[in-house]
Amino acid sequence: MAKKRSTRRPSVPERHRGLGFLFWLCLAGIIVAVGFAARGSLQAAFTRVTGAAQGSPAPAPRVTITPLKDGAPQATNGPAPSASPGALPGGPAAAAQKNRPAAAVDTAAVRKTRLFFVSVDPNGRLLMKSVIRPIPASDSPLHDALEALLKGPTSPELNGGLLSMIPMEAKLLNVLVRGDTAYVDFSESFRFNAQGTEALNAQLRQVVYAATEFPSVKNVQVLLDGKKVRYLGPEGARIDLPLSRTSFQQ
Repeated sequence: MAKKRSTRRPSVPERHRGLGFLFWLCLAGIIVAVGFAARGSLQAAFTRVTGAAQGSPAPAPRVTITPLKDGAPQATNGPAPSASPGALPGGPAAAAQKNRPAAAVDTAAVRKTRLFFVSVDPNGRLLMKSVIRPIPASDSPLHDALEALLKGPTSPELNGGLLSMIPMEAKLLNVLVRGDTAYVDFSESFRFNAQGTEALNAQLRQVVYAATEFPSVKNVQVLLDGKKVRYLGPEGARIDLPLSRTSFQQ
């Protein structure tokens, strides 16, 4: 006896599974289509996110530089230095610099003076020789000249045969000018000269000649420790009266 063919329809759950598979297949297709369409935007967003995560530097901002007008203040990179009141425009320092003489700015305060030293000729006689020295200018030019005289010849002058007959121990104590006479006060060491009478006369001539180089001085009164003495040295060079250049020509 032949079997009957089954005419039973699929159950309801089997139909639902077919519809569900079809739904998910369509959804996947839609997602793929949308992703393909937005691929450029997604790639740019992914690049920005990954770049920020890796610490890549942001692009430098664009800067537009506008040229300054004439006379406009210019900015500096560092803090502006603080100016002292005297350095401000129109301050005391600016006024002093403006009123300062040009000669005081450009050249040093130096004056030239003539000093006298001694040379020895082949016969042993002492001859007076003069040199021009630059010395710092001050309010006491005669004092400065005599101080330079007491220091003696320089090395080049010594090499040229110049000597000083003034004792090295002698000190200049004071200089005072009254009328046309200069009162020159030396220490007691100026009184004695181991080279003899000719050397005593030579040291006096050095002082008198140097002092009378100044137009206002005609005579020189030599003092020792602030006092007049009659003779210089034991062998006698008279100094109790003012001396001039003509005193050594008699």
